[in-house]
Amino acid sequence: MHHCRSPHPCLPLHATHDNSQIMNQNRVRLSLKKRIAFSAFVTLSFFCFAEIGFRAMEIFWPPRHVDFGLGFNDDSRVFVDSKLHPGYMETDPAKRVSFVRQQFLREKPADVFRIVALGGSSVNYLEPELKQLERQLSNDSKQIEIINCGGLAYGSHRLVLVMREMLEYDPDLILLYTGHNEFEEIEQLSLSGLDNLPFERTISRSAIVRFLRDRRADYEINRLEKEHNQRLLAREEPVSDSNFARAWSHDFGEQDVQQRMQSYEHNLRLILTTTKNQQIPVIMGTVSSNLLQPYLPREAAARYQQVYELWKNGKKDEGLQLAKRILAETTGRHQCSELENNILRKLADEYSLPIVDVESMIANAEPHGIPGETLFDDHCHLNDAGRAIWIEGYAPEIQKAIQSTLAKP
Repeated sequence: MHHCRSPHPCLPLHATHDNSQIMNQNRVRLSLKKRIAFSAFVTLSFFCFAEIGFRAMEIFWPPRHVDFGLGFNDDSRVFVDSKLHPGYMETDPAKRVSFVRQQFLREKPADVFRIVALGGSSVNYLEPELKQLERQLSNDSKQIEIINCGGLAYGSHRLVLVMREMLEYDPDLILLYTGHNEFEEIEQLSLSGLDNLPFERTISRSAIVRFLRDRRADYEINRLEKEHNQRLLAREEPVSDSNFARAWSHDFGEQDVQQRMQSYEHNLRLILTTTKNQQIPVIMGTVSSNLLQPYLPREAAARYQQVYELWKNGKKDEGLQLAKRILAETTGRHQCSELENNILRKLADEYSLPIVDVESMIANAEPHGIPGETLFDDHCHLNDAGRAIWIEGYAPEIQKAIQSTLAKP
C-alpha cells in the first residue's frame, strides 16, 4: 500500500518540494536586501559615532595644522586676521611650522617704519637679532617694525608669493637674503600635492582622516629622527657631514643647475621689478655658505677630499677656489654657491640697489678665511656670532634707508 509523505495531502510529493524551494529562494532574496541595507546602516552608524568620538578627542588633543600646498598655491597666506586682536594680522597657524609666530597692525600707524625681511631659514633664525635691531633703531619720532618673512626651506619661487602678500601691508623697506634653497624648493614642490589639493582639503574635514594623517606624520618624524641619529652615530669622517647628505626624491640631472639658476634669477627679477614699480627700496645681501663642512651628495663629497688635501698642504686660496667650484657644479646641493651670489651682484648693479657682501664679511671674520671654521651652526646657517656679523652689515644700510625716507617731504 502506497503512503503519501507530503505535508499537503492534496499535492504530490514532487510539487511540495518545488514549492518549498521557491519559498526558500524568495526568503533568501528578501533577506539579502535587508542584509545589505542593515550592513550599510551599521557601517554608517559606526563612522558617525567614530567621527563624533574623534572630534571629542580633538578637544583635548588638537589636530596638527596642515599647510596645504606648502606655500606653492596662489591662495597661500602667511598672515591671517587675528581672532583675538581685531585689526591685527598674525601668522597663520598652518604656517607656524615654517614662519615665526608674530602679529602686527594691518593698517600701518603713521609713526611706524615697516621693514619686511624676506628669505629662507637663515632669515627665520635671525628673529632675536631683528627684534634687538628694532629697539636700537627706534626713537621717539619713529618706531621701527621688522616683520620676519623667513620661511623654512623657502626658495625664490615661493618668496615671490610672500612678497606679493606683504605689499598689502604697506612696507617701507624690504631686506632680501636668499640663495640656499633653490634645489630644496623643488623637493618641497614634489611634496606639495598641488594636483590633489581640493581633494586633500575636502577629506581633511573628517576628524578620522585628521587622526590618521597626524599619526602618519608622527611616524615619519620619528623615523627621520632615528635615521638622523643613526647617521650621526655612524659617522667616521670628523671633518665633514658630506657622506650623510640625504637622497632626493627628485631625480636631479646635469641640466638642473643651469635651469635652477635661470629660475632663481627670474624669480628675483619679479621681486625687484615689483618692488621698484611700488617704489619700495630693497637691500640685498650675498649669501655665505659653509665651505669647511659642506653638505654634499656622495660623489661631490668624494671629490671634495681634494679641497681638504690642498688646505692640509697650506694651499688655502687654491683650496677655496676648488671648494667654490665643486659646490657650484653640484646638482641638488643644499646651500648657496658663487652662482647664486654672482646673480645677486648682477641684479643689485642692474637695479642700482645696495648689496651687503655677507659672504666676504663672514670669510674675513674667520681665523683662516675659510667660511665654516667658527661662524656656522651647520652647512648654511650662521651661529650667534655669524648672525651678529649679518646684522652689522645690514644695519648701516637700513639706517640710510630710514633717513632717506624721513628726509622726503
